[in-house]
Amino acid sequence: MSRNYTILLILALAAIAGAAGCLSTSFGGVTYSGDALQVQVENAGEPVENAVLQTTIMEVSALEQHEAFSEARYIDLDTGENEYTIRVDLQPGSYKVFLTVFVGSERRASVIRDLEVTA
Repeated sequence: MSRNYTILLILALAAIAGAAGCLSTSFGGVTYSGDALQVQVENAGEPVENAVLQTTIMEVSALEQHEAFSEARYIDLDTGENEYTIRVDLQPGSYKVFLTVFVGSERRASVIRDLEVTA
């Protein structure tokens, strides 16, 4: 019986350790001002070099979406709050911003935000 208990305990610890990586990175504020998108990323874990920030912006009009911008770039994630500037020219309107951070082949954080650009 203790062997089964030990195996279950190891599996539970492995699941917790796997989930911890997902919780170490999250998105904060996402704002647009004139010609650039400001993206805040919180990293509660160790610093990471050469993570990838994938940004896709979809213009939303009526019942349609059209890709307005897409970019993937290498970033370094320091421990704590990080801010990145993404140069993009958006016309006034409604947008959906899709953001994802990858470390290696692992997706660390992903979010979809609504964005309104005014004249």
